[in-house]
Amino acid sequence: MAVWVRLAGVGLARVRFAYSPVFETVMAVDGLRTPGAHAVHLPWVRWARGRVADIPDLDLLLARLEGPAKPAELLPVPDVRMPDLETELRGAPPAEAAVIRRCHEVLIAPHWKRITTVLEADIATRAATLADRGVEAVFGDLHPEVTWEDGELVLHRKPDHRVDLAEHGLVLSPTVFGWPKAWVEIDPVGQGVVRYPARGIGALWEDRSTPHELAALIGRTRARLLTLLEAPRTTTDLATALEVTAGAVSQHIAVLRAARLVTTRREGRHVLHMRTTRADALMN
Repeated sequence: MAVWVRLAGVGLARVRFAYSPVFETVMAVDGLRTPGAHAVHLPWVRWARGRVADIPDLDLLLARLEGPAKPAELLPVPDVRMPDLETELRGAPPAEAAVIRRCHEVLIAPHWKRITTVLEADIATRAATLADRGVEAVFGDLHPEVTWEDGELVLHRKPDHRVDLAEHGLVLSPTVFGWPKAWVEIDPVGQGVVRYPARGIGALWEDRSTPHELAALIGRTRARLLTLLEAPRTTTDLATALEVTAGAVSQHIAVLRAARLVTTRREGRHVLHMRTTRADALMN
């Protein structure tokens, strides 16, 4: 059993990355309904359960999510890298849209920065893979149930179905709350979408405070920089987060790079910094 997604020519040229605030919200609510199936998010589930009373008509949304298949009108294909919540909700039934809007406000928005950090880091990593090794390498590393065979993306353990995206292209959409499954839209109107668990989900709900021992070793500012660099960030982003000048950040980055704790690369008009595996080991 498998879904075969045909990609060729124009379709391959239109492969892009994006993520969806509506998908994350809907799947988070589904995680509340069946927390055992989303065990990595149990810390969030414990936090969220004390807040669901603030969401009127939540049962309306929960009823729509029963069963393995989810309503397509509640899971829009993102049309840009990070679409606006209200834009995505335009195609949803008004009653469900109101519940999703409130769920996002109460359950997701307080953690949205943390969630998008993971999603952006995944996209940055896979975009680099795409540039260095091509689309086949990206497809081969999405999910254990996803393979690339003879010009087709194959999702195993799914009902037999064929999707032709040779003219429309494909959105590769990392997800946090969709973990641990890979998802595919089997009847897309335009671009298709494959949603897959983003890298780094296992550490999503961990305490992100700067380790005191590391601060004592290399200094508080540099330790904080390494904490922030779990995902790629620009010098300006880091300066804003630390409330220091961009020049000061550049000096600290230069020291950390010389110690092989940080790497720097250019992506389009931006220069991005990210910590190395050596830094990860030091952080742990």
